[in-house]
Amino acid sequence: MKKIFHFLFFTFFLINTPILNAKENIVFIDLNYILNKSNSGKKILDELNIISKENKKKFSNQETLLEKERNDIKKLKNIISKDEYNKKVALFQEKVELYNKEKAQIIKSFENKKKKEFDNFFTNLNEIMNVYMKENSISIIIDKKNIVMASVKNDISNDIIELVNK
Repeated sequence: MKKIFHFLFFTFFLINTPILNAKENIVFIDLNYILNKSNSGKKILDELNIISKENKKKFSNQETLLEKERNDIKKLKNIISKDEYNKKVALFQEKVELYNKEKAQIIKSFENKKKKEFDNFFTNLNEIMNVYMKENSISIIIDKKNIVMASVKNDISNDIIELVNK
């Protein structure tokens, strides 16, 4: 039994020795940090925030007007004839449907713009990281959010930000 144990131990040791001696250069990068701190990333985020605020303001104003109109129609319920009231309600419902379609279209357009901007940013970032990997003999770059623990010296985020800002 001891011989089998020794045989397995030495076999395992001999098989894993090359793995232990391998000098893979593995680093990590914080993609969110790069997006938030790089000049082009800040510009994209600022533009998207401005568009988002404008959209929210526009939606809020339209919803306020629709709410006012709905209340005005409710007040007319007992004053005007039932047919006129139903016509006003139907027209109001059409306005609401039109508003909802317009709002959905604006949101979809915003999301498409956001996706396009982020895709362009990360495509350019990917090209920069590929060049950086080749120049610095790096085997693997891992996103920081997927790391449990690592040395700070393996973080290349600031180096990549400098390259992105050039």
